[in-house]
Amino acid sequence: MKIYGNKLIKETMLNMSQKDRMAHSFLICGEKGLGKKTIADWLAALLVCESAEKPCFACRSCHLASEHTHPDIIYAEHSGKLGGFSVDTVREICSDAYIKPNNGERKIYIFTEADKITVQAQNSLLKLIEEPPDHAYFIFTVTDRNVILETIRSRVITLSAAPVSREDTLAALAENGVSDSEANDAVSVFGGNIGKCLDYVKSDAMKSAVDLTKKVTDCIINRDEYGILKNLTDASADKDMFRTVIGMLDSIIRDALALRYDPDSMTGCYERGARELSSGTTLNACEKMHDALGKAYSLIDKNVNIKLIASVLCGEITAFRQL
Repeated sequence: MKIYGNKLIKETMLNMSQKDRMAHSFLICGEKGLGKKTIADWLAALLVCESAEKPCFACRSCHLASEHTHPDIIYAEHSGKLGGFSVDTVREICSDAYIKPNNGERKIYIFTEADKITVQAQNSLLKLIEEPPDHAYFIFTVTDRNVILETIRSRVITLSAAPVSREDTLAALAENGVSDSEANDAVSVFGGNIGKCLDYVKSDAMKSAVDLTKKVTDCIINRDEYGILKNLTDASADKDMFRTVIGMLDSIIRDALALRYDPDSMTGCYERGARELSSGTTLNACEKMHDALGKAYSLIDKNVNIKLIASVLCGEITAFRQL
């Protein structure tokens, strides 16, 4: 279990452990593919490790943590169409948290991909987060930290996962059996996001999504309304594909906005497209397109016809592009 890059996160956790001042709750945030789950697993191993130098990944507890079979590391179960956490699940965890650990001195609860956690579920957790038993620890991973209530955010340590260097990304891909040519191709698209690079290498669907996203971006740049509609309609044939394309297109728009302030803050899959949008599109237009993409994304799982979403989105993008 290895964390690439993210030196500050590792140093923060190790420093707290070495000084015996470990916080009881952590919020690990960052875009998909940056290794938030790996960081959560590493932190859990650190908490249960039996050795003086933690985490050793040699003791029995570390082995069990690495295999996701440690009885005192509990992964909260997702439920419902949106993959959130039910109030019943949270209540069970709240009750279980007061039961002593099975193997050691600590019990860890991990809420992965917690972006869809409801306000009700968070409120059920609040008292436990405020006054946890000495042995209980909580880890949340989210894409957007703002989905977590301020009352909880103020009581947790927030750790922001970041893209890693090109060298680290290539090393991680090599360890996963990716050839040099495939790795360089993936890094040219997704930079230091190891998870997305692996998806790109292994998934033809991801390659198709990237291709469609680039085509839509080029059509936006060229004010080609027909091309925007055609490519969005092609993507809408599959809900997951459409969701991926909308998400990646929004990242490109956000890059176009960010480039005005920080030229090194690229996170999307199409650097040239983002740069052309940034130089040839007004700030107001980029902001409105970002809002329109967010609205379209939120409608995907609400039983709205996908082709209708694509058509409306095309009209909005075309109108905003004229600003």
